[in-house]
Amino acid sequence: MKAPLSSPQGGKPGGGNINIKMNGILLDDNFELRITPVRLGNGLIASGMVVGNIDYQRCRMIIGAQKGEFKEFPALGFGIDNYLKSVAVQRRQQFLTELTKELKSDGMATAKVTVGGDLSQFEITL
Repeated sequence: MKAPLSSPQGGKPGGGNINIKMNGILLDDNFELRITPVRLGNGLIASGMVVGNIDYQRCRMIIGAQKGEFKEFPALGFGIDNYLKSVAVQRRQQFLTELTKELKSDGMATAKVTVGGDLSQFEITL
């Protein structure tokens, strides 16, 4: 998952304890640019990239990325694949702790993680 990630604290993850809402270029479910062309009367494209709140998009990228995938912030990344391949019950608390830590390090201080029956069923509230 190699998608650009912007940090709300001037380029430094973990720079504050406030939850900052960020606007940016939106991606679709496949992490492709979401593009909706708007054409002028003469057929030229006036705009195309969709801009909006990217908080959940940032969460998805952090959750899926392994540490080191964000070259500007190599310590950022949760690597959910590692947890889902594990069957150990004791990983549940580690899962909650690490995921919450990663989200807070990118400025999502109010992120709340709840886990269902197994680690593949979880919810994040911002």
